[in-house]
Amino acid sequence: MYPYDRFSERAKSALTLAQGEAEKSHHSYIGTEHILLGLLREGDGLAAQVLADLGVEIDKVRSTIESVLGRNQGVIVQQIVPTSRVKKVIEIAFEEAKRTNDTFVGTEHLLLGLLIEGEGIAAHVLEDLGANLETVRAEIEKLGQAGGREGEEPRPPPYWSGHQGPSRLRPAFPGGAWGGPPRPDSGPRLTAEARSAVALAEEECLHMGAMAVGTEHLLVGLLRQGLGRAASALTQAGVELERVRAEVGMARGGGERPLELGWAPGARDALAEAATAARGLPVGTDLILAACVRDEAGAAAVLGRLGVDPEAVLARLAQVGSGEAPSPA
Repeated sequence: MYPYDRFSERAKSALTLAQGEAEKSHHSYIGTEHILLGLLREGDGLAAQVLADLGVEIDKVRSTIESVLGRNQGVIVQQIVPTSRVKKVIEIAFEEAKRTNDTFVGTEHLLLGLLIEGEGIAAHVLEDLGANLETVRAEIEKLGQAGGREGEEPRPPPYWSGHQGPSRLRPAFPGGAWGGPPRPDSGPRLTAEARSAVALAEEECLHMGAMAVGTEHLLVGLLRQGLGRAASALTQAGVELERVRAEVGMARGGGERPLELGWAPGARDALAEAATAARGLPVGTDLILAACVRDEAGAAAVLGRLGVDPEAVLARLAQVGSGEAPSPA
């Protein structure tokens, strides 16, 4: 859909978080309001700095958006796509990057796109909070002169090319709704529940301050997702979300947000194992859980410390009925 490699790493992170916001709200689309929340949650980009300086707080933005749209509780969304308005915002962001001779589209360009397009929910929320186009552009220029621009940041090699260092919130299967570059092996398809669980695992990892997503974070993501076969099996086995979250966070010593985030070998292996077990079919939460509980240094260790036998989880999993819907390829 878009030249994904032209986005800065922070912009990619914001777009991933925007998709996560849509999923959490059970919306079948990514709107300008989700982009705004993604920019704010990303936290380190120029857009987030600008909004913070202008007094735009995420809690106020979120409550305003939810009062307008509400949340579709319990609805399973199989496909999430950007709205035509968001596509226009991104086109404007590319134009803004070109206008300023920036190599990459940064979070600041996305923020300007929201305001220049002007008709989306995000633009109205921003203007109500005193962040109009003129004040935002002026703040971007001020911070940019101090060395805060993202448009010329170096682009690291993607993690699947052999680069061993972590990458900032790079999803296990990059691109998603944004049409980014597939892995060379195209990666497996995920059910709607599995895709949501993976996104939640990444979010949990960030919140806990861990440097890489492990099978323990996938375990938390599977529980938070709540609707898949894995969540049902874990609940029946007496595994509680808050206890697992506390155990994982304590083990990792979280609390400080990492500058970069990667994927631990155990989690990569678990996803690969789940894909193999799927035999070409969409990978469900059940297959991800089955692979995760075999990671003795990750999810299995967490369950053990909570007094839960991983084999008991697998037994419960075998008793849970199927029914997860596949995501589009």
